[in-house]
Amino acid sequence: MKRMHGELLGLALVATMIGAPLGRAQNPPAPAKGAPSAGAAADQETLAVEVVSNLLTVDRSNLKAYWTGVEARTRSRWVQALPALAKPPQSTPGMVKIDCWVHTDGRVTGMMLEQPSGKVALDRAAWAAITGSAPYGAYPYGISVEQVKVRFTFVYNGGAPATSQTPMGAPRPR
Repeated sequence: MKRMHGELLGLALVATMIGAPLGRAQNPPAPAKGAPSAGAAADQETLAVEVVSNLLTVDRSNLKAYWTGVEARTRSRWVQALPALAKPPQSTPGMVKIDCWVHTDGRVTGMMLEQPSGKVALDRAAWAAITGSAPYGAYPYGISVEQVKVRFTFVYNGGAPATSQTPMGAPRPR
């Protein structure tokens, strides 16, 4: 008993010395005035997944929850990359649209950059969010199609689309 009491006193002394109160979680310090919070970049970012293929109404309905999961998984991967992109010149607004095929087993094929943002780093981050999230889960039972064409739309910094329609990797006009 005396040994346990001594250990507790020792822990209390160490905690007091480093400024950590015992028995309570320590709150992180508030950001400095004018500094963006950790989630500030993500607050202005949006991601949407839309079905481009013609589907039977029943398939579209049965896949609704599936696309919500695809969007959530891709968003998670994308948001992890956002802090590295929060500094200029990537802090400018932009939109990236990527079309691809998602197969019944969750594989992604035929990815194509439909609308670049005008910033290669943002385009690559969106591309990597999809490829890093794939393969997605399998379609629910009973879907009558083997693959569905979808469009991922990534919006950065509450942004508007870039005016350039140059595909990724193609030379830009001078």
